Amino acid sequence: MRHLILPPLLIGLLSCFVTATASGDVQGTGGSESGSVIGGNNEDPSVMLHEIQARRGQRDSMLGVSPLKPLHDVTGQAKDKLYDATHLKLGLTINHLFQGITEALPDNDKQGTTTDLDFVGSWELINRGEPTEGKLYFHLEGRWDYGTTGPQNLGFVSLASQIGTANAFAAYIPAFLVRNLYWEQGSKEAGWAFRIGKITTDAILATSQHITPVTTFLPNAGTGLFVSGYPDSGLGAVGVWYPSDRFRILGLVSDANGNRYDFGDIRAGDLYAAAELGVKIAPKTEKAGYSKFTIWHNDGTKDGLPINASTGLKGWGMTVKLEHEFTDDGNTVGVFRWGKAWDKSALYDQQAGVHLLFYDPPGPAGMQNDLVGIAGNWAKASADGARDEYNVEVFYRFPLFTGLDTTLSYQSVINPALTREIDHASVFSLRIRAVF
Repeated sequence: MRHLILPPLLIGLLSCFVTATASGDVQGTGGSESGSVIGGNNEDPSVMLHEIQARRGQRDSMLGVSPLKPLHDVTGQAKDKLYDATHLKLGLTINHLFQGITEALPDNDKQGTTTDLDFVGSWELINRGEPTEGKLYFHLEGRWDYGTTGPQNLGFVSLASQIGTANAFAAYIPAFLVRNLYWEQGSKEAGWAFRIGKITTDAILATSQHITPVTTFLPNAGTGLFVSGYPDSGLGAVGVWYPSDRFRILGLVSDANGNRYDFGDIRAGDLYAAAELGVKIAPKTEKAGYSKFTIWHNDGTKDGLPINASTGLKGWGMTVKLEHEFTDDGNTVGVFRWGKAWDKSALYDQQAGVHLLFYDPPGPAGMQNDLVGIAGNWAKASADGARDEYNVEVFYRFPLFTGLDTTLSYQSVINPALTREIDHASVFSLRIRAVF
């Protein structure tokens, strides 16, 4: 099947998928506080758990009756009883993406579909209820395709794009892995926190709660500053200090050979290190995010082979992420991101993007928890012979019914970096998200 998926077919597939999976829930309203002292977006387990809990209290939807309500009620009550008995908090997210592209290189697919599943938990073990509380976090992730090319590879392979079209939506082999497993202690109230164990650097550094592939924007360069030369998930440590509510200083060291499929090779001595200053610039609400200024260095991988956003080469770089609320209610947010890498050490030599988000936009339905997003991205890939690539995206996300979010997205891909055969392609996506 190489034709573009049409909207009626997508809606039909959505209905089938909802019936088959009976899953449900999503990110909340206008950029609420992430709930994490260290994590930056909902790819991080601590932020993910906070989002799942917040979504349980949201009831607005396009369709008033939810077929998932009995299942949500049962699982919610079971989780509450488990927490009361053991202080173990659990959460589950299911994200599914259908994507079609209008152009592709010869003998490559033009459509794909992938499911991403995250099972997360935290176990409160010491100083429970205190600012110095300590927790053990775990995160099991699964991704699988349906006999097609995964949407992430539609961008990277079919279009020869370096910006990509669908971050996080490509199959794992094997399908499930331990993505994060770490100890975290401290809080903003304590003024400090630290994390040690298997961590994911690109869910911590230069992040925004408004930019994530499972709830807002989709392209790789549109959701991550991969100019930062991130290694993959691996052993590492993070510390953060809050001199005040408006400032935070973060330091991170992790295994440059980190690999999400295992625990990397910290014994090789290759490290990735970063320092980050976070500042709330002229915040209008308490939920305002930090603007972040980050500098990093990567020793490279032991075999010189690429992994995640690292090319395997030694080098360093810097990024800037500016975030600002444009309205007094914090529901209109702008994010500007820029980064530069030296020594060909990252996926991109340079990257920039502008994102605008409109939470709870006005409309005849008066529905809450919907979102409009617009973004433009540019990347200069580090690969030899690559050309500058551009991506424009617009999406609308809304709760189809209580417990199920639906996102319609359009992307315009201009000058895919690694080919001269395609100058422009359109990308159409339908994403559904449920959480328990």
